[in-house]
Amino acid sequence: MTINHLLTDAVLQHAEEHAMSFTAFYNLTAEMVADNNTTGPVKSEERIQATKLNLQRLNRLNKTVQLQQVWNEINTNSVNHFEWMLITETWCGDGAQIAPVIHKIAEKLQIPLKLVLRDENIELIDRYLFRGTRSIPKLICFDTNSGEELGSWGPRPAEAQQIVDDAKANNIPHDDYVLALQNWYNQNKTVSLQNELFSFVNDCLR
Repeated sequence: MTINHLLTDAVLQHAEEHAMSFTAFYNLTAEMVADNNTTGPVKSEERIQATKLNLQRLNRLNKTVQLQQVWNEINTNSVNHFEWMLITETWCGDGAQIAPVIHKIAEKLQIPLKLVLRDENIELIDRYLFRGTRSIPKLICFDTNSGEELGSWGPRPAEAQQIVDDAKANNIPHDDYVLALQNWYNQNKTVSLQNELFSFVNDCLR
């Protein structure tokens, strides 16, 4: 990463030193599954099983995601000063649904993309709390010329977030609303996600 302020910002410097490509993150997920393990300090059976499901999701989305025509409207020269950092974990269900799409958009627009693990970068995620929580994934856009942060997005599309909010308001069990959330992702086929990310890119250009 060539962001100027990484030289003086220890938190971002640490994140950069431990960052990985999307392919490396995919390989890490596969390694965790092979070892019956997961990333982060919590090695619960729930997170281990979630990591296994997420590897399947990564495989499926890598093969099936089709970018919308709107991405052709963005000239790669207009975003050649962008650099993206995505905070996630192998056990994160939203991350598995979202990271492959961000990866394909980054490739399309020729934006460098680095992924970092939340629990190895606590000081970083604490800068991007969502309603006071360390919710992931979180996408951050930097200007490589000035070192300025241009914007951040996450942890999930607004429609998906509403499912979570409604479930919590009605005391729906966690496993039930997680299933409803993943069903929404499958049915929506990344449409809402791509729409929000398209708006995010345009907001970062302003």
